[in-house]
Amino acid sequence: MERIQLDESLREALLDPALMPPQLTVDGAEYKLVKPLDAGYKGAVWKAVDRYGTMRAIKFAITDDYADRSFLEEMTRARKLEDHPIFARLFAAEVTTLSLGSGSPRHFACFVEEFVPGRSLRAFLKESPELVTISFIDAFVTAMAQALSALHAVGLRHDDLHAGNILIGTPPAGSLDPGARLRVIDLGSLKPADSPLTKDADDHGRVVEHLVALHNTMRSRKLLTAEERRFLLALEHICHSMLDGDPTIQLRHPARIREECQIAVSRAGRAEPDRERPLLKPFEYISAEHMADDKLLVDIFADSCPWLAKVNSVDPCLVVGPRGCGKSTLFRWLSLRAHLHLPPEDAFARLEVWGFYLSCGADLQNRLGWVKTQALAERFERELVHYFNLILTREVLQTLQVLSNRPEMTARFGFREAQHKTVYEFVLANIGADAIPLGGPLLRQALEIVESTLFTCHTDLIRRRNLAEATSAAYLGDLTRMLVETIPGFAEKKIAFLLDDFSTHRVPREVQTVLNRVIWERRPTHVFKLSSEKYGIQLSDTFHATADVAREMVEVDCGLEYIALDDPAQREKAQRFARDLLANRLRAASYEGTPDQLLGESDWSAGSLARALREKRKGRKDDAYHGLACIADLCSGDVATLLLIYRRIFERGDVTPATTSTVARHRQHEAITAVSRQLFEGIRSHWPDGESMHLVVREFGTLVGRIAREGPMMRQGSSEVPVSCPRIEVDLGAGGVPDDPLDSDTERLRYELIRRAVFIELDPGRSRHRSVTTLRWQLRRVFLPAFNAPLSKNEAIKWTQSMFKFFLTNPREACSMEWAKRGSQVDEQPQLRLEDSE
Repeated sequence: MERIQLDESLREALLDPALMPPQLTVDGAEYKLVKPLDAGYKGAVWKAVDRYGTMRAIKFAITDDYADRSFLEEMTRARKLEDHPIFARLFAAEVTTLSLGSGSPRHFACFVEEFVPGRSLRAFLKESPELVTISFIDAFVTAMAQALSALHAVGLRHDDLHAGNILIGTPPAGSLDPGARLRVIDLGSLKPADSPLTKDADDHGRVVEHLVALHNTMRSRKLLTAEERRFLLALEHICHSMLDGDPTIQLRHPARIREECQIAVSRAGRAEPDRERPLLKPFEYISAEHMADDKLLVDIFADSCPWLAKVNSVDPCLVVGPRGCGKSTLFRWLSLRAHLHLPPEDAFARLEVWGFYLSCGADLQNRLGWVKTQALAERFERELVHYFNLILTREVLQTLQVLSNRPEMTARFGFREAQHKTVYEFVLANIGADAIPLGGPLLRQALEIVESTLFTCHTDLIRRRNLAEATSAAYLGDLTRMLVETIPGFAEKKIAFLLDDFSTHRVPREVQTVLNRVIWERRPTHVFKLSSEKYGIQLSDTFHATADVAREMVEVDCGLEYIALDDPAQREKAQRFARDLLANRLRAASYEGTPDQLLGESDWSAGSLARALREKRKGRKDDAYHGLACIADLCSGDVATLLLIYRRIFERGDVTPATTSTVARHRQHEAITAVSRQLFEGIRSHWPDGESMHLVVREFGTLVGRIAREGPMMRQGSSEVPVSCPRIEVDLGAGGVPDDPLDSDTERLRYELIRRAVFIELDPGRSRHRSVTTLRWQLRRVFLPAFNAPLSKNEAIKWTQSMFKFFLTNPREACSMEWAKRGSQVDEQPQLRLEDSE
């Protein structure tokens, strides 16, 4: 059919106030023309006002378009859509005659519609591309799905759903909904749904065109967040599905279109797998930071972790320990988000705090690592605090968004629409936004404001620009107070911000000093819990105030938790945890065997591991290191190492999901010693003192192994036992002040040996013979199998300060001197002291 349209001169005449009448009558009502709004192919639209002062839109359409039908049909059809507010109402229609200049009078079909304030989608995309956000697209799809569904229900199609007939307006004064209002206007082209298609695209195709335009507008921005990139990729798939040529799989039903968009929004925000991914092998995800599925993390977590109760408390705490000891897994487990998939009663029973997790390695290291001087930290102090506040606010909002999708949790917490609005208003009032999101759920809009502000803040930091406005160090206290006062569930437990790996190798000391003003602020509504490597945290702030570990927080040293094998209760906890850790992973990976079946008990014909290592066993395979208890004993808090040893044992023992028989002892021994040597050799890679550290461990480990296997025995009652001495004890003198201080290079070596957890530094003890402080170092037990040394301790290497300094500067000579002294005491075997200097 030939397309009927206005010629250019007539279009210009319809928009000229000098040629148009000042007022006209339509269906008996008078209207005063105010100003022209727009013109299209078939007519023009004016803003008008009726005799009561109500704004209306009047469309003048050429009557040629109605040669084969009556324009009054549109009135009849439009009445069917009056109950759907997405469409602007059509009030009246009549043919009117206009004299436009010198030409002969022309007849026009005159339609009086509801006036919708706002901009067309076409103008919106051109003038405000920065407002095309995930929330806006979500709201747009919801509105268009509603329009398509309404048209389908009444058997009509709009037939002119171009970008000029979709208006985006702001809510009227007093509206409780801050989002944009999307309305479909111009009902003058309504047609039956089954009538022949006369346009290039039907209503469905037009919606796809608009989604493509929205996609391209957002994509045209040079800087996009990871969430926006994920969403745009999903939107591409939705558009392809909507245009699929196979009608059996085409995404066409309005409800399904809206649902797919909502799923895309949710997945983009979570950055998690689309579906739960089971554990395919027991030893996947050795690092908790690589595990995106919170449900899986909770399922395989061993809540027999010996230090869980100390951390899962209302107290602020500092958790230190070697890398791989399970700090990240524990902090992830403590987060509220990880437990939201559980029934509410389980989450409320398991957690003593409502935790919000932040990985410093993922969220702070690469973004703030350039602040490595005091001058930079002072210059950008406000910006650093602001960025930190925004990161934690984002985590809170993301958790609340997951919470809002769990009906049982929503009811238990009392987190409903009214609370959503309060959270949104708090974010808007305290953080603000250059561009307020238009449309979508309020919680989603709040998150979008934070994401946008966070992105801008990071960009300004990279460009070394200061911000005009920033949140203060007191902001988080205001945030948590709002949560506690607004959402009943949050009043039941303390809120805890969980900063994982808040160590100087992740967050520079200068940045830590700035952030400590926020972290150590005392608030009744929240606490901070930090994890760090040993000596990895700066405890003072920019006001030179220092956090007192004894008063400000509970310190939990994971390395110390597993050292005391002399404590039967502690040893039992360690062994139960090692068993549970493996059992949970075997169950999650659908393995039939249990830890007891696959690894067996640790028992030795010689009576102990130390005696088994001392035995001369010509022609027999070594099998001393084996069994669950032995494996638990040798891993001093190293969850990652524990999993590595399990993995190597399973590989050497050819363990499959169907295996239920015990791996041969010599295979276990081979795997354990191989891992020990691998970790020992790995010390060389530690910069800058790797070679020196490796030499210290090699000489000391050789000494400990030789003393146990070749040195004199210790008498225990009527029997003799091998000497096991993986510990160094040094009397420091009165007040703990060293008599023979270390030079700078040796002090750095000492520091690195502890920081890297090559040695575990125990709490200072007291000398038996003098009232002096004793330094106590324990070699990390996982290194001992590399030297065929036992794991327990019944004696210590006791050195003077000068001898300890000699050991650090010349470990070979120092250990040779110690062996010469002990090796000559064949006839001078000391009695075993059951009491320890601990």
